[in-house]
Amino acid sequence: MNTQKLMYKDTEFVLDTYWLDPISDFTSTVKHPVVIICPGGGFTFHSDREAQPIALKFASEGVHALVLHYQLITNNETVYPLALQELATTLNWLKSQADIHLIDLNKIILIGFSAGGQIVANYNSLMTDPETVQKIFSDPIEVQPKVNVLCYSVIDLTLGYPDSTEYAEQISSDKIYWSAQEHLTSNSKPTFIWQTVDDETVPVLNSITYAQKLNAIGIPYELHLFGSGRHGLSLASRVTQHPGEDSYVVPADAKWWELCINWLKLQKVLPN
Repeated sequence: MNTQKLMYKDTEFVLDTYWLDPISDFTSTVKHPVVIICPGGGFTFHSDREAQPIALKFASEGVHALVLHYQLITNNETVYPLALQELATTLNWLKSQADIHLIDLNKIILIGFSAGGQIVANYNSLMTDPETVQKIFSDPIEVQPKVNVLCYSVIDLTLGYPDSTEYAEQISSDKIYWSAQEHLTSNSKPTFIWQTVDDETVPVLNSITYAQKLNAIGIPYELHLFGSGRHGLSLASRVTQHPGEDSYVVPADAKWWELCINWLKLQKVLPN
């Protein structure tokens, strides 16, 4: 893993990069998809449990991985719009890296966990729409994702997380960023969604509401709701288990990874 510093105007942000090296045995060049990972953390930190372990799982499937340290709540700054501007900057930067790292720019995945999932969901709504994107990001976005993956994601700041309007306003005082599902359009990208129905932090209605809107406008999606499991499971295996806390290991919920990989094959991001 290496770190890469990027700039959006006068703001610096960081990516953790997990580039796949070319395999010297191959007789022809192989380009790889890229995943951009937005970890959760309640908009106040970036969870390491949803960063490197996810990057390494994707690497094992032949996918370059980047972990985006997007804008968090600070004393002087809300999350939006800067988090979306950082994500757009990252996508444009990938074009300059395509030949260096053998990137297939037509196969870019965005994956978000919990709070990071709202970054991805808002990107899929606001930043793929030619009208709204111009109000948020002044430069053309030259590289767009092909698909999204949402893991127990915050979608709508009025559906149970956060638990106060004051907190929501710290995330953004502009309510255009509050309800990602409301701004989905025909330009939005296919999305894989999973969550547990008894998630105690982010109500499952977030995932259901997003899937319903995708369905209404005809955007391909796959939704998996598992019967039980706590919030923040990550891989739901011992790899991402908090030490001594068995509730983070749920073999039934860990199947989301295999289901997600199968869906990425269906979307022709990964080969069959």
